[in-house]
Amino acid sequence: MKKNFYHLILSLGLMTLLTACQSKVTLYYYPVPPEQTQPTSELRLLQNIHEHTLDNGLQVVIKEDKRAPVVMTQIWYGVGANDEPVGKGGLSHFLEHLMFKDTPKVSSDEFSRLISHYGGSNNAYTSSDVTVYHEILPANRYALALELEANRMKNLLFKPEQIESERQVVQEERRSRTDDNPMAKAWERFLPFVYGDTPRGRPIIGSMADIESLTMDDLKHWYATWYVPNNATLVIVGDVDKDEALTHIKKYFGDIPKGDPVPARDPAQFIHADDLNAGKGGVSERHVVIKEAVQVPTLILAWQAPTLSSLKLTNRHTADNERELLALGLFDGVLSGGASGRFAKNLVKKELVTSVHSSYDSTGYGDGFFMVMATPKAGVSLDETKRLVLDEIKRTMTDPIDQKELDRSMVATKTALVFASEGVSGQASLLGMLKNENIPFGKIQEELAILPTISTDEIKNAGKKYLSDERMYSAYILPKDE
Repeated sequence: MKKNFYHLILSLGLMTLLTACQSKVTLYYYPVPPEQTQPTSELRLLQNIHEHTLDNGLQVVIKEDKRAPVVMTQIWYGVGANDEPVGKGGLSHFLEHLMFKDTPKVSSDEFSRLISHYGGSNNAYTSSDVTVYHEILPANRYALALELEANRMKNLLFKPEQIESERQVVQEERRSRTDDNPMAKAWERFLPFVYGDTPRGRPIIGSMADIESLTMDDLKHWYATWYVPNNATLVIVGDVDKDEALTHIKKYFGDIPKGDPVPARDPAQFIHADDLNAGKGGVSERHVVIKEAVQVPTLILAWQAPTLSSLKLTNRHTADNERELLALGLFDGVLSGGASGRFAKNLVKKELVTSVHSSYDSTGYGDGFFMVMATPKAGVSLDETKRLVLDEIKRTMTDPIDQKELDRSMVATKTALVFASEGVSGQASLLGMLKNENIPFGKIQEELAILPTISTDEIKNAGKKYLSDERMYSAYILPKDE
């Protein structure tokens, strides 16, 4: 799925790609009656949602969907790599691993065995902003997930032998996903180039040195600070009765004490200089050459662009500015809208480049980036590939945009939303993301109504504003022997 939701729905693809522990979630799809794909009707995703907050601060979202006898349970903790101090990289991810270890009531072996015994599955992931745990079970057993999650929210045992064993697992994960993956290593070097010495410039999984240095006290402190009900959101989607579900939730979570307020992030660490000083400098380096053991060269272009959260952080959250983000998302769609996008038609199909695609995500904490990645044709330099890509972007800023191009982008967005509404996993992930970012659920329907009203001039102007040469970062990823 393409990025932007536009913003909201499509952010889930990149969220999974960039997490330290990629998790496979079984998606349960059901047939979509034609009448339910009409954009004028309320999306299934937005139907039968019930919200509640327990006295201890736990936020609860329950969505009844009785089409199949399964239930997805997710618990979202508002902590990720963005919250980690320098030298303690990977704390959130390491703790995620330990959360599957022993409590006084349930051993690590019993946790997975109980889920499997009833035909369910479970996993977790860590991102820059959140740590999420999820279980899918038959509808008559979903309360088991609530009991297990409540148990490990406050009763985790920190056994030295399990910490050391899991440290080795995390280190091997880093080796396999990053250290032995040349493109991943290059990406890890690119992040501090564009983000500087800020949390987002550091890897979610942590450096090998950080992983090695994390102590039991570090992990205990992180657990005590962040794993509290007032920093968590519980999402339940599936064949449940809301009142019965809330009774189970209160039974298992209601007596867990409310924690102290969690530390606040420093917004200055997440607002890029270009966003406040466009055209005024403030960032000295704009191009970097990164050499790794890659097989083929790669071009990366990046332009800082605001998100819904950064508009709020800088007191610029207006209807016009939010509309501008939608226009920038449509610009992305015109460029990179599958086989019909301009990149595919004018560059790939004409064999000028091997591959090229763009992405823009306006969710997440702080500013984001409009990104382009391209692979050159054999024998063609990255300089020439960069010129071809930039020429296509600039033509999109000036040449007429056909209504068919916009229609394709909007249909793709609506189709993606319909399919996300068909699986309990997709629904839970979307609702959890929206709740965690304090985005009203109705924002989805609101944006779908706004998209057709955005003019081609607005789309071009958004591209001109944010994708200027003076705001552009570029990176050449080259084989080590070049």
